Amino acid sequence: MGRKEGGSLFHQMINVPDVFTYSHRTDKDGNAMAVSDQTRKDYQNWLHKSADYFKGLGIRRLSDIDKEKIQAYADYLKANGKTASTIHSYLTPLCKATGVELAEIEKPIRHASEFSRSSGIGKADGGRPAELNAMIGLRVDELRQLRGSDIKERNGNTSVIVRQGKGGKYQEQKVLPEDVAAVRKFFDGSERKVFRMNEFVHGFDYHGQRREHAYKMLVYYTERLKTEPGYRKALYKELADQWHRNNKKHRDKLEPLSYFDKPYILRGKNRALAIAQGKPVVLDRLALRAVSILHLAHWRDKVTVQSYYFSR
Repeated sequence: MGRKEGGSLFHQMINVPDVFTYSHRTDKDGNAMAVSDQTRKDYQNWLHKSADYFKGLGIRRLSDIDKEKIQAYADYLKANGKTASTIHSYLTPLCKATGVELAEIEKPIRHASEFSRSSGIGKADGGRPAELNAMIGLRVDELRQLRGSDIKERNGNTSVIVRQGKGGKYQEQKVLPEDVAAVRKFFDGSERKVFRMNEFVHGFDYHGQRREHAYKMLVYYTERLKTEPGYRKALYKELADQWHRNNKKHRDKLEPLSYFDKPYILRGKNRALAIAQGKPVVLDRLALRAVSILHLAHWRDKVTVQSYYFSR
C-alpha cells in the first residue's frame, strides 16, 4: 500500500489510498468501493484524534507507527474509559492507514478485581464480554451462555449461535466480514463457556451495546443498498433463508422483495424523536428487516425501530 509521507501526520493518514474504501466490497470492475460521506467524516474525526495522540509522543511520520505503537494507543484509550466499541471505531481507519491488521491488536482486558477497586472505570468498561458484544450485539444472558463451539459458517457468512435466546429461541447473529477474525478469537471450538461469570461487570450496559450495534448495522445495510447494484436481491435472499429456517411461527409469511421497495416512514412520536436526535425519518425497509432478522431475531420492523433505533 503506497503512502505519502509529506504534510502533517493527519494528512499523511488521509492521503493513504485505501483509507476511505471498503476492504471487502468492490464494484463491477473489481475496484474497492468508497465509504459513505458520513463514514468518511467519522474516519477523519477519529484520525484527527489519533494523529494528535501520536504527535504528543513526538511522532511525525506515518511510517513510524507500527503494531506496537497502535497497541499502546489502544491501551491508552481503554485506560481513559473508552468502550470496546469506541476503540474499535478509532482503530479501524488508523489500521487502514498504517497497513496493520486490526485483528492483530489485542484489546486490553481488565480483571474483575480491578473493576471492584475502581468504580469510576468499572461502569465504563465491560471487559472481554463487551469487546465481543461490540461486534455482535447480544443480550447479557445470551453472552453468558456462549460456548466455544457457538460459531458457524453458512453460504459464505459467519454467525455466532445463540442456542436459547429470549423466549427459548435459537438465533444466528451475523458477523460482518471485517470483524470475523476478531470474533473467532473468542471461540476455541470446545463446549466450555466463552466467558467466566466474574468477567461480567456489574453496572455495564451490555444491552446498550446491542442497541448501538443494531443502529450500526442499519447504517451498514443502508449504505450497501444505496451503492451496490444487485445487493438488494442478494440481501433479500440471505434474510429469506434465515427467515424460513428459524422463524417457525411465520415461516411462510415473508413478504416478496417488491414489498421492501417501499420505504419505512417514521410517524408521530417516533418521527419527532428521530428529528430531535438528528436521525433519518425515512428508512430503507429492507435494511431494517435485515437488522431485525440477521442481528436481533425479533422478526418485526416495528420492534426494531421502537427498541433499537433511538439513543437512550
